[in-house]
Amino acid sequence: MRVVSFLLLYVCTGLISCDKEAEEDANRKRIIEQLTRTRTVLLDDYHLVTRQIATDVYMYRSYRTVSVVFYPVMRDVTDARFTFQSEELHLNNIGSCSPQEVIINIKHGAYPAVNPDGYDFPKGFIDPGTREQIHTLELLSDGKNTSYSISNPKPGNWYALIYIKWEDPRTQKVEQQGLVADCQTILYTDLQIKRQENIELIDCYEGITIDYSELPAQFKCMSLDTVEAISLNLTILNTPTDFQEVAFQVQALSLPTDDNNLVHCAFNPRENNVQVITFLPNPTVWHYVKLDYVEGNASKIADCESYYLRTDIDELTNHTIIDLMRDDKGRFFTFDYGLPTADLQDATSLVNITSSEIKSLRFKVNQFLDIGGSLTIAASLLMNLKYYMGYKRAFKKDSLLAFTEDNQFFRAVICMDIGHPSIPLESGHCSYNDKVKPALFVLNSTDSESIYDKTYIPFPDSGVWYLTFRIFCDQVVCPCETANNGTTYYVDTAADKEGSSVIPGNGTRVGTSECNATIVLTVSSMSCVSGKCSNHGNCLLNTFGGLVMSFCSCSAGYGSWDCSDSTRMDSRVFMLVSVLLLTLSNLLFILSIYVAIIRLYYTEAMMYAFTMVFSTFYHACDAPSQVAYCIVRSNILQFGDFYCGLMSFWVTLLAMSIVGDKFRSSLQLIGAIIIALLTTWNMHSFVAFLLPVAIGVTVLLASWYLDYRKNRRLKYPRTYYLRYMPLGIILVSVGLICYAFLQTEQNYKIVHSIWHMIIALSVVFLLPDVRRDGNVNAFAPSPNYCKLSFCKMFRRSQPPIAAD
Repeated sequence: MRVVSFLLLYVCTGLISCDKEAEEDANRKRIIEQLTRTRTVLLDDYHLVTRQIATDVYMYRSYRTVSVVFYPVMRDVTDARFTFQSEELHLNNIGSCSPQEVIINIKHGAYPAVNPDGYDFPKGFIDPGTREQIHTLELLSDGKNTSYSISNPKPGNWYALIYIKWEDPRTQKVEQQGLVADCQTILYTDLQIKRQENIELIDCYEGITIDYSELPAQFKCMSLDTVEAISLNLTILNTPTDFQEVAFQVQALSLPTDDNNLVHCAFNPRENNVQVITFLPNPTVWHYVKLDYVEGNASKIADCESYYLRTDIDELTNHTIIDLMRDDKGRFFTFDYGLPTADLQDATSLVNITSSEIKSLRFKVNQFLDIGGSLTIAASLLMNLKYYMGYKRAFKKDSLLAFTEDNQFFRAVICMDIGHPSIPLESGHCSYNDKVKPALFVLNSTDSESIYDKTYIPFPDSGVWYLTFRIFCDQVVCPCETANNGTTYYVDTAADKEGSSVIPGNGTRVGTSECNATIVLTVSSMSCVSGKCSNHGNCLLNTFGGLVMSFCSCSAGYGSWDCSDSTRMDSRVFMLVSVLLLTLSNLLFILSIYVAIIRLYYTEAMMYAFTMVFSTFYHACDAPSQVAYCIVRSNILQFGDFYCGLMSFWVTLLAMSIVGDKFRSSLQLIGAIIIALLTTWNMHSFVAFLLPVAIGVTVLLASWYLDYRKNRRLKYPRTYYLRYMPLGIILVSVGLICYAFLQTEQNYKIVHSIWHMIIALSVVFLLPDVRRDGNVNAFAPSPNYCKLSFCKMFRRSQPPIAAD
């Protein structure tokens, strides 16, 4: 028997010793074998740039469960063709795998910042619609190829965010490993590009001369590191009588399209074959010019004459660019940008500006290194002392602030752009060639609520960023109340009217056309949102090969980018009731302990007691943080809960077996070691539960059979076989069905509590009452219970009597 026990222990230990790395390697080989059916179809004139054969894809829960693929795109590309093929890898022989809906977000320059779980971005986050476009693709993991093309893409790194479509976890079924199909979604992807060869190099500051017959034509040139406009001289020669108008397009970084360009205009080459087109370039990058015939109605395209000597470009005569200094903190995504200073403690910038100038501050966000955090930009007007001593507040909403003759009234417009500076407009917008967009900040000195503003930019795009400042003076500031012979002006408020020195009036104070201001600017980057996730989550890092991103792991039902959204969180009362259900339901084990003790099963009683204690404190610790209580670390309590639960099954089955006490003790020890190994290997696996239970049932049935064959009669009372054991088996079966098939995240508290109570109650009926003599009540102690050996353990032993 010892040999059999040793062999059993050796086999189980050998099975468990297959570590996760070996299992992952085996799965990876199966993935490669399954993907041998995939063949990259290389199109004519296309070049294969990169591919990833087997990317694991998981259901979206947070950025912890997303996968990221990056694609390098070079210059002069006319078409980038992304190919995706997703399928299900079946890792066991149970059931079948259904295709999953895979979502792919593709973006240039940085990771796509999205909220697939339906939460809104927190207040203060920049509008995603103002950033680089995110291309979204949906496909099924059915093994079919799907292609997605982007025309004339920007050069640089493109990033794909890949995940299975989000489903509300509260409605999802809790599946036990080993009872359902083990499926893994995998993805094959590659990138093919088509390049435009032999693009003619020109000088942006010289001009283009071309024969009409040579159209269409494309050119490229490099701009200087300046904000000065480019006036491009364009000359068309030998225009025939049966001509078409000529369309002109220019774009920075990539070849222009009808929807993506700096300038798109048309002209008649016979009326005027020489055109001067003035536009604002991107500093120090390649610009692409395209000349082609106009297809269709040319009236829908702007006239190139409008790009000659433009007035808004003339405003750039006093436009300066200042490079900011990087102050690196030596941690992931943690750095500041500010005006160069020797002060080691402060990276705040004081930007002095007058109404007659435009200032652009420039800084760089590095690819790979800086794009995984969040960028914070804050700006404030530096007001005079009187403003902060009480003059800034008004009693009536929307009324002007109190001011004196010394106050200046102005509006500061701050624009933010990547790759180029734009021109701030008095309307609170930013102009860049033909495009007008809202400014990042509009700070108004006459409104105490808008002298300060702040925004967060998650996963900032790599490239050169520009913050452009411009102030506009108020021409007329009143009407308002006056005092001190009209030299001091006040807001029209009830408090001011009560003062005897205030003189009602409708006079206006004329503003000034020249003013100056100091703007306080901070530009900083940290992981997550300012290095934290409100007070309801942890800021963590996720890695994909050499790529790293920060994300918030929310707790206690909170959600959104910074774990500040509590709309889907359960109430505190509900959380408390749930914890009480999961913990107090274990108190029914007291009945199991009581029955085990009176029936003289002391080892089993201790095991039930440990199960009750560990399960109670584990569920109290595993609760939402608002109501959780942990006596030790959660992983210790979790191990104790699973281990003692399995040991309770094991010792109960051995107690039902007809074996000797010495052999039962040996089996209990062997089971304790095997179950410890199984729990350490994978406590959530159904194998960890099935193996000891199957062995225990085998020992039970074998012992009953051998005893019956030897004695030709059943050992236990007839009532045990006909009444108690069937009832116990029914309870265990119902409990296993609830545990394995009926649990969802939404009903987990109720169903799992029922599981606790059913299993505790089943022990009462499964333990055979055969260790006591006489016909006694199965649920009551024996009349002479305290005369038994258990109670004698607590009495002082008598010394032996010496022999005569």
